[in-house]
Amino acid sequence: MAKAKQKSTAELKDLRAQLEIEVNEAQKDLAEKKYSVNLESIQNINAILKQIDKNYEWSIKNAAFVINLYDALADQKRQFQIDDKGESTVQLNGVQLNQLYTIITNITGTGIDGAKIFTRLLTNVGAQISAALNEMAEANKVIQEKHVALAELDGAIDQAEKPEVAVEEITQ
Repeated sequence: MAKAKQKSTAELKDLRAQLEIEVNEAQKDLAEKKYSVNLESIQNINAILKQIDKNYEWSIKNAAFVINLYDALADQKRQFQIDDKGESTVQLNGVQLNQLYTIITNITGTGIDGAKIFTRLLTNVGAQISAALNEMAEANKVIQEKHVALAELDGAIDQAEKPEVAVEEITQ
């Protein structure tokens, strides 16, 4: 019975190099991708900015991210007001989107009025934020699967590069 033809080390390395290029391109695309989040109104953008400014407790670990998100939202809001088209769909990169989710889910406040404002805001924009996060998660899943395939190719290359040791039978 003949053995199935296995790929040579060179063929495996070529496959790995090709897959590595695909992974790097996918990671670059994901890092540069902008996610559309329809915040439904300028009032919702204002409410998010106010919640970030007044009710979010930042730390040294995330201060720069909070500032980056706040500035991105504020800049886009200003542009919406200049354009005066009633637009309220912001474009956020992956880091900003994650930060928005983190902030929205960690805001604290006091009083019933604050709770009502926050609950309305979360009701208005929560689904859109979740949809954008799910889109990002799907792209991450594809990259993760490619990393698994890279690891499998690394194992196959290591196996193919090991010298075959032939055991000779000693006869007397």
